[in-house]
Parts: sequence; structure tokens; C-alpha cells
Amino acid sequence: MRGYVDTDWGQLHYRHSGPTAAAARDVVVLLHESPRSSIVYQPVLDRLGEKAAVYAFDTPGFGSSDSAPAGAVLADYARIFVQALDALGVESFVPVGMKTGSSLATAIAATVRGTGRVERMVLYGLSEPSTRDSEHWAQNWAPELEVTADGAIFGHLWRKNVGIYGIECPGQLAQCVAETVVNLDRYNSIYPAVFRGHQQTWDDNLALIADGVAVTVLEPTEAQMTPDVPIEFVHVPGTKVVKMPVNGQFAVRAPDAFVEAVLDAALAARA
Repeated sequence: MRGYVDTDWGQLHYRHSGPTAAAARDVVVLLHESPRSSIVYQPVLDRLGEKAAVYAFDTPGFGSSDSAPAGAVLADYARIFVQALDALGVESFVPVGMKTGSSLATAIAATVRGTGRVERMVLYGLSEPSTRDSEHWAQNWAPELEVTADGAIFGHLWRKNVGIYGIECPGQLAQCVAETVVNLDRYNSIYPAVFRGHQQTWDDNLALIADGVAVTVLEPTEAQMTPDVPIEFVHVPGTKVVKMPVNGQFAVRAPDAFVEAVLDAALAARA
């Protein structure tokens, strides 16, 4: 099922599987990486929905959701997501985020910190912040893209995503390029907030862990910003690290491992 929920920023689009939030014992909230949309979770929605109520949102500015205002920071995004969850009747929930979605998951958990609404969460591999690097990538990771008569934009985006994910899943590469091009005026909207918020995200994670929030970290086989700039992951004490069999887009490329890890985390309180 798909739907929309009203917020102060307009409508957020979501995909839903399983029971309603009111009827469910467990609620999982899926937050996608950018510049994708909630469609990346389509392969796992039904399986997750057998065990929990599942809501996969399009981040503001992506997919079919309305845009975020210029200059919005992570805390602003988090407030809008909490507003949407409140409107859907979601009380306690497990945020699950990949890449930029992981930063959003932390920001959402920090927003409701101390209320008991988030006791477990699932994040993408953790890396220590660097103020210099964060500002560099905030300015340079997703520059404005020019559309020219020779179609060079398609080759540029294809090469960029091959550099990140390899060539083993060309269908997903094509879909990523397509989602970027169709959303060209908004595709880079969230990156400044995520990169400039890296230190705050790190601090929030440490605070949440200290509070007793159970954090599962899904770590890829490898990751890189560019072909010559790898991402170095760290194991934060108090977290459970699950090694994934692929280097990204877990729900599509390794759905069995992803579903198992998410359900292990989401249903842990039942054990």
C-alpha cells in the first residue's frame, strides 16, 4: 500500500506493509539513501510486513514527497518525520536507515530521545567525523549537473555509481541514474545537511547508546566516496555490527541478509 501524510513541509509519500501501527506490536520505519526513494525497499516490504508494521518514506525532496525548505538541517528533517509518524499513529518504532537515511534515523531517534519511543535502531556503517572532510563533501559531493545535448549527464551518473557499487547489478545502476535525472532540481538537496551534521550525528549516536538504545550497524564489504577515497568504518562500543555480503543497496542486492538483520534487531525485545 502507498499513501501520503500531511506535514508542515507538505506531503510525505510512504509505502506500507503489514498491519497498521495501531494494530502492530512492532513498527519498522525505513529511510532510504539519497538520491533514491522508498522504492529501494520494495523487494523486502512484504517479508518485513509479515512480522511488523513497516513504513518506508520518501525523504523530503526525493521520490514523491514534497521538498524541504532551503537550508534545512537534520533536526528539521527529523521534526517532519516525527510529525508524519504521529499523524500515522506510530508510537514506539525502530528506525532503519541506509547512508543519508542512517543520518536521518539517528536525528529522528535524537528528537524523541527520553520518551521511550526508540529503543532499538538499525544504521549503516559508522565512521568518525572530520570537520574539514565534512565541509568539503557538503560543497562537492553533489554539484549542480548540466543537461547537454550529447546526453553526457547519463554517462557521468553511470560512472559515478559504478565507482560506488560496481557493475554486478546494472539494473539498479540504471534505476539510480533514472531517479537522479528525473529529480534533477532536488537530487542534491539533503547532502549539505547530512555532511555538515556528521559531528552532531556522531554525538547523538553516542548519547543514544549511552541511554541504552540497542544499535545494530550494517557494514558493507567496502565503501568509498570516490575511487581513491575509501570510507573507514569504526566499531563503536555498545553496538552490534552485522557484516553484509555486498557493498551497498542492501535491501535490493542482499534482501535475505537485510531482512534477517532488521528483524533480529526489531524483534529483539521479544527474546
